[in-house]
Amino acid sequence: MSSRAQILDRLKSQTSSQEQVILPEFDVAYIGDPVSKFKTILGELYTEVIEVNSLSEVASFVTEKFDGKRMISNVETIDFPDTANWKEQDQHLLENVEFALFEGTLGVAENGAIWISDKQMGQRVAPFICQRLGIILKKSSIVPLMQQAYKNLDSSKSSFGTFISGPSKTADIEQSLVVGAHGSRELFVFLM
Repeated sequence: MSSRAQILDRLKSQTSSQEQVILPEFDVAYIGDPVSKFKTILGELYTEVIEVNSLSEVASFVTEKFDGKRMISNVETIDFPDTANWKEQDQHLLENVEFALFEGTLGVAENGAIWISDKQMGQRVAPFICQRLGIILKKSSIVPLMQQAYKNLDSSKSSFGTFISGPSKTADIEQSLVVGAHGSRELFVFLM
């Protein structure tokens, strides 16, 4: 038996002999209205939150704002001129995408994070390589806390996913905030 296996066996035996600790439930009252909190947090994270009633409103907003630029969509009913076949292209050909649109699975009020699975991305690199990112999210899918988000996610439905919260930011460069250093420079969240 290897030393690694011996260590793991000792840890397992110690864990199983101890009583299970039941964690307390979180009081989510401090969050208030999850949708309002979600919008507030996203606003603090340099994100534009746009409330819409239909997918056609989303398409109109995006087309008007990014007319003439390369736009892609992985939303079933919204097609842009460059949407055809982008999922099958070499990922390096996505480097000039100005705007990419996706649907989010759920949002977290306490930190403004939105879960997107690999199926919603089309290509894993797409939400990170585009200059501007748009995510459509239903208000009913916003949960107060991250713990609830993890409970609601079904990992068997996809092999990859990520939480996105605001555009890419870093303050490592000369101690000044740089937005868009290693991801999209802007995030638009369309709440339905």
